[in-house]
Amino acid sequence: MDAQKRMYGKAALAVLLVVMMIVLGTLGYMILQLLGRLQVNPGYIPADYGALIDEPEDASFETLYDITDAADLQGFLCQWWQNGGDDMIRYSRDVVNVLLIGVDSGDGQSGRSDTMMLASVNKRTRRITLLSFLRDSYCCFEVNGHTYYNRLNTAYHFGGAAGLMQAVSRLYKIRVDRYIAVDFKSFPALIDALGGVVVEVTEREARYINRTAPSWKGAFPSGENVRLTGLQALTYSRIRKLDGDAQRTARQQKVIQSILESACGAGLFQLYQALDVTLPHVRTNYARTELLGLIPSAANWVNFGVEKLLSPLQTGPESSAVGGTIDGMSILIVDYPKAARQVQLALYGESNIDLAEDAHRNEYIEGLFKGIHS
Repeated sequence: MDAQKRMYGKAALAVLLVVMMIVLGTLGYMILQLLGRLQVNPGYIPADYGALIDEPEDASFETLYDITDAADLQGFLCQWWQNGGDDMIRYSRDVVNVLLIGVDSGDGQSGRSDTMMLASVNKRTRRITLLSFLRDSYCCFEVNGHTYYNRLNTAYHFGGAAGLMQAVSRLYKIRVDRYIAVDFKSFPALIDALGGVVVEVTEREARYINRTAPSWKGAFPSGENVRLTGLQALTYSRIRKLDGDAQRTARQQKVIQSILESACGAGLFQLYQALDVTLPHVRTNYARTELLGLIPSAANWVNFGVEKLLSPLQTGPESSAVGGTIDGMSILIVDYPKAARQVQLALYGESNIDLAEDAHRNEYIEGLFKGIHS
């Protein structure tokens, strides 16, 4: 009798193992099929920029000093861009920085980066930082040997995703490991596949949308926990003239966080549907094999805390930007050494940027911005 039980037990175990192999094989096939729809595109310059490399744990960084001798604003921006080059970019083995790019075109390739958000995963502190960069930030950047002075969101227009990666990296002195770019066709489809997103919509925001977007016929909802469809979420995320770019970016952060929460609570089939409609519109410099390797880590990251930040700041004692106008174009004039130091501290807990003494520095910066600040 015992031998018969052992035989039945072995048979049941064998059946269970076969079922598990079939399930895992099916899941593997589904994942590979999905990843096959992803558009792997390194960008325009250079193809291997931002590659994930195994950095030594005891990496040290030389001090990056402030800019205090530029004759004008463009000189200030150019010197900061060149300061340290790519060799002084800060990194950490515990931190992975992925630039999320929302492109204001249907094909995801032309146009400007309407949304620029860094998803920074700190494996040591178990925190995810969603750091949004304001699109009107006036800066210096280079693409294929040509120097531009323009808004940050034009770096994507001139240099593609890799050009924007390098701009963010050089301006903020942080390494951007990877990028994921989506066009606005895929945004509503992803949200609808996940069953919508839940965000707070103020009465002021709803009134603005109902007044400026006739398609909603005065029926855009408001409240503390409003479930928005994909098209509603896109409309909400793109509000700009109601208040400003900082508030617009905060709305985008709320939508992104809600998407993450919806994805964490979704079932396998729902996730498959969401990825199936989204991945054909996604471009990234992640290799498909890398994405497969990330799946176990990502399962752990869902338990990390999430912090939302903005750069540059425009209010309070930590302010690092003021509004201005150049050649009729509204811009943000950014104190990049100060803003970069703030970002380094937020992502890594330390910074290698040494700012000059406050009193003299403030007078110098105000002199550079004079006549441009509106």
